[in-house]
Amino acid sequence: MNVVEVRPDLRMVLDSGPGQAYLLRRGPEVVLVDTGIAGQGDAIAAALRGWGLDRESLTHVVLTHWHPDHVGSAAELAKWPDVQIWAHRGDAPIIRGDSYGSLPTLTHAEEGFYAHIAGSIPDAPPSRIDRELDDDEVLDVIGARVLSLPGHTHGSIALHFPDEAVLFTGDVATWQQGQVILGPFNHDRPKARESFRRFADIDVDVVCFGHGEPLRGDDTAQLRAAATADEVPDPLG
Repeated sequence: MNVVEVRPDLRMVLDSGPGQAYLLRRGPEVVLVDTGIAGQGDAIAAALRGWGLDRESLTHVVLTHWHPDHVGSAAELAKWPDVQIWAHRGDAPIIRGDSYGSLPTLTHAEEGFYAHIAGSIPDAPPSRIDRELDDDEVLDVIGARVLSLPGHTHGSIALHFPDEAVLFTGDVATWQQGQVILGPFNHDRPKARESFRRFADIDVDVVCFGHGEPLRGDDTAQLRAAATADEVPDPLG
């Protein structure tokens, strides 16, 4: 387990696979965005203890989409004392295990990369969903706004916390080899490109990707520049 201190109220938890999860501390309570692969409950608990907090401090887990490197530990965390699990209504049935998610439509450049990554990710156990989120919903209880970003999956979302000036992009955008690009492995690539454009008008102090290092301060302008470029940056396209 590796914990990266993004800033005093924000930690990135890296699991043993390709997944990343983020803990955002808001006073005495903590919100977790994504969970990494299955089996990360102890790692997340350890990251909380680093703040002097326990499992009771985690009140909300918000899932950006159904892929198992993002929701793998949701079922485990759902057993914690005060946790609510939230996800967009488009992906909630898949996370619950009521239906199956479809495979992405791969470009030729993505095929080998996907074969390598997919074999390393364990299946995610089904998890309850306590609240199904709607498009562009304002979540007053955690101080966030939902950005509906279909294309990576049907129910992909980003989360914008305006008071904390933090954006969590999910997998619609990623940071790779020094640049912000469209995330790979999309179910509907043209729609994902449209969703990527929604980042053009968001001004924040920290951008947290589903994969790749966070951007801080002036570096966050890289996301806005990519979202307003003539062509969405997509090296794997």
